[in-house]
Amino acid sequence: MAASVLLVSPPAHAQTLGGEGLAGSGVAVDLGPDASPLPRVKAATWVLADATSGAVLAHKGAHVHRAPASTLKMLTALAVLPQVPTDATYVATPKAAYTYGSRVGLRPGKTYTLDDLWYAVFLPSANDAAIAVAEANGGVRKTVAEMNAIALDLRALDTVARTPNGLDAPGQRSSAYDLALIAREGLTRPDFATYASAARATFPDVKGRGRHPIYTTNRLLLHGWKGVIGVKTGFTSQAGRTYVGAATRGGRTLIVTLMGIRESSEDAARKLLAWGFDNAEAVTPVGQLVDRGSPLPQPDPTPLPSPAPVPLSGGDGTTPSASSPAAAPARMPAPAVAVAIALVGGGAAVALIARRRRVIGRPSGRHAS
Repeated sequence: MAASVLLVSPPAHAQTLGGEGLAGSGVAVDLGPDASPLPRVKAATWVLADATSGAVLAHKGAHVHRAPASTLKMLTALAVLPQVPTDATYVATPKAAYTYGSRVGLRPGKTYTLDDLWYAVFLPSANDAAIAVAEANGGVRKTVAEMNAIALDLRALDTVARTPNGLDAPGQRSSAYDLALIAREGLTRPDFATYASAARATFPDVKGRGRHPIYTTNRLLLHGWKGVIGVKTGFTSQAGRTYVGAATRGGRTLIVTLMGIRESSEDAARKLLAWGFDNAEAVTPVGQLVDRGSPLPQPDPTPLPSPAPVPLSGGDGTTPSASSPAAAPARMPAPAVAVAIALVGGGAAVALIARRRRVIGRPSGRHAS
């Protein structure tokens, strides 16, 4: 496979998906007179949103790009669940069984049901099980391509998937906003919601002599916090700790997503969810989770300024010499943003355009949960 790099300049300005209140990297909230102050949360970025209305109650750096770690497994589920029945079977391969990081303990050559594999994906966040469901879906490459197509359809435009398990990989990224879109979509599926809300399950023993218990890595769910639904946790060396959670109280369901968490994930999620339930009616939303298939954001129609004309002669009326600046061909300025990487193989070309948001962390770590 040949690879080439193409530099592409984006429009001067572009709309912020979900509203201009979601731009920037700082905290944004519109408190009413009866609202309580936001709790202090130690995370690089986060979003708190109403799952039903899509209203974003508050955020910090909603669209900032970061490595997603195992929260990306939600997108894997959206790609595979509609296509492979949960009662289907899969024979484990060495590639799946010997995957790095968190594993449930697949045995090459042993047969598993997709139902068992999904519990392993969502509860102990097993990287081997994530590879397994992708292989059951026709292969890792096919599944990753479908994950990216679904992200585009959901308008999760900050997201680029490279793996089905969330292990750090070059170019793989998402945002707190996109994780909220993905979780919101997933929770509309009963099968996704069943796996995402399970605290305990059992899984076949490696030697095939019985089953052993497996547990969720979501401590808010494991500890039975009132109204908690799930959804998914993650960790890699580049992402740090990531978290996607949801809870329902009084007929309202809230989604919280956090990336780059620097305190207990359980504490951070609980503080934001509790504040949201107490203050949802006392704040004005700062943005919106867009619906699947919504119109794509359009570039600012303001035209870019035209470049200054290059004189055909020197200032004294003479033709400039070949070594003078005026004689040099005009050079395209190096773009400060947007690199499209064209990967050419088998006669096909794919162009991926990175937006203006800052990507934090250089993927290199292996371990994920």
